[in-house]
Amino acid sequence: MTKDQVYSNRQERAKPSEVTVTSGSKFIGATFLYMTIALFITFAVVGGLGALLRFAIAKESLEDLTTFFYFFIGALILYIPIMIWVHIAACRQGKTVGPAFFAYSIVMGVLLSPIALYDLWVLVISFGSTCLAFATMALIAWTTKKNLSSLAVVGFGLLMGALILSLVNIIFYLVAPGTYLILYALISAIFFIAIILLTIVDLKRVKDIASSGMATKNMAMLCALNLYVDFIYIFIRILRIVAVIFANRR
Repeated sequence: MTKDQVYSNRQERAKPSEVTVTSGSKFIGATFLYMTIALFITFAVVGGLGALLRFAIAKESLEDLTTFFYFFIGALILYIPIMIWVHIAACRQGKTVGPAFFAYSIVMGVLLSPIALYDLWVLVISFGSTCLAFATMALIAWTTKKNLSSLAVVGFGLLMGALILSLVNIIFYLVAPGTYLILYALISAIFFIAIILLTIVDLKRVKDIASSGMATKNMAMLCALNLYVDFIYIFIRILRIVAVIFANRR
C-alpha cells in the first residue's frame, strides 16, 4: 500500500472533527481565522465590560462596580477549569476544541477588561504595534528554512530563568527594596524576549504542519490557541511600555 493510499484511508476513518484539511493553505487560513475570531471575541468583551467599568467609576455606582466584580471573580474561578477543558478536548479523539477555545477567549476578555481604563490612543497604538510585531515574526517564520527546535529550547530556558528570577525578586523586595525595580525590569525584558522566540517557533510550527499533509481542524484550533496566547501576552507587554511612554510625556 502506498503512502497516498494510507493517508486516504486515514481520512475515511477520521471522525468529523478530525477530518484532514485538504491543503496547507486552507490549514493556515483556518488557523489564523480561528485566532482572529478569538481575538475579536476577547476585545468585544473587553469593550463591553470596560464600558461598564468606566461608567461605574464615573458615576460612582456601587451596583455596577459590584456587577463588574462578580464577572471578574467568575472569570478567575473558571480560568483553570477551561484550560483543563481545552487540553482534554484536544487529547480526546473525536472531540472538537472549538467550544473550549472560544469559552477561553471570553474568560480572557473578562480578565483583560480593566485595560479599557487606559487612554484610547494607548490601546490603539499598542494593538497596532502588536499586529506589526506579529507580522514581522510571521515573516521570519515563513521565510526561514532552518529547524527552530534550538530556538524553542532557548526561549523555554529564558522563560524558566525569568520565572526563577521572579521568585528571587520577591526575596529582594523583602530584603533590599531598592533593587526590586531594577530586577523587575530585567525579568520583564527576559520574559518578552522568551515569548518573542516562542511565538516565532509557534508560527513556524503552523507552516510545518501545513506542509506535512496531516493538518486537522483540531490541530488548526490548537495552533490558533497558541498564537492567540502569544498575541495577548505580547499585546500586554507592549501596552505597559506604551502606557509608561504616554505617562512620561504628560
